[in-house]
Amino acid sequence: MDLVSDDYCEKCGDSQAMVINMLGTDTKVRKLCDCQKIERDKRIEEEKNRDRQMRLEKLRNNSLMDDEFKKCTFQNFIVDDKNKKMYDLAKRYCNKWPQMKKENVGILFHGKPGRGKTFLTFCIANELLGKGVPLIAMSTLGLLSKIKATYGKWGDAGEVQVINSLKNASLLILDDLGAENSTTWTKEKLYEIIDSRYRNKKPMIVSTNLTLEQLKNKLTTDDGVTRTYDRLIEMCYPLEIKGYSRRIKTAKEKEKIIQSLLS
Repeated sequence: MDLVSDDYCEKCGDSQAMVINMLGTDTKVRKLCDCQKIERDKRIEEEKNRDRQMRLEKLRNNSLMDDEFKKCTFQNFIVDDKNKKMYDLAKRYCNKWPQMKKENVGILFHGKPGRGKTFLTFCIANELLGKGVPLIAMSTLGLLSKIKATYGKWGDAGEVQVINSLKNASLLILDDLGAENSTTWTKEKLYEIIDSRYRNKKPMIVSTNLTLEQLKNKLTTDDGVTRTYDRLIEMCYPLEIKGYSRRIKTAKEKEKIIQSLLS
């Protein structure tokens, strides 16, 4: 049994059939020609991309990140001589994430307000989210508010769900630690969150406007024990962000614009 002209693709010229021997009898069966294989592979790739985008979107929704921070990316990061070292460190952290995760390496960015700590931490968040890393990134105030919001609707079950999501995330990023009120409840919740990460050997990235000594005092519980701070420092290597205040620079730039309008 031979192939005939109808067995060949008019578009690419490749055969769309083949002859196989089954139990001593030649049988003609259909097969994909070259252009059909290309179309098949294209559809498979498109489906993979759609699935990947859906997974990424789900990750972003589950990250608890506010919309304003989704624009914090390394592509939008303005590098200068003051912040290049920290920018490079953050990029390398993302590039070496599997090792950072395995060795439970976290970072505590501290320094005066307006130095770019928040932007840098959320650059890390968005970069790792783009690589499919399940993480949670939000302000400490926002997180505590989210826990409180569960009380009216779900009670203890809602709080447990939030705490478990924090515990299960591969990376937890807490911005502006220390801005919260120093209440017994706040200190207990922060200890619970940090301790769960500590015990499960899962890394954290934290930013704070406080000095290390101020943060230590802020996290010290009513019994005078520094257990929360001690666990945090063991998990997260402290790095001070220096340089000029970008907020002051932005304010001065706006001042120039207003002065030009007044003149």
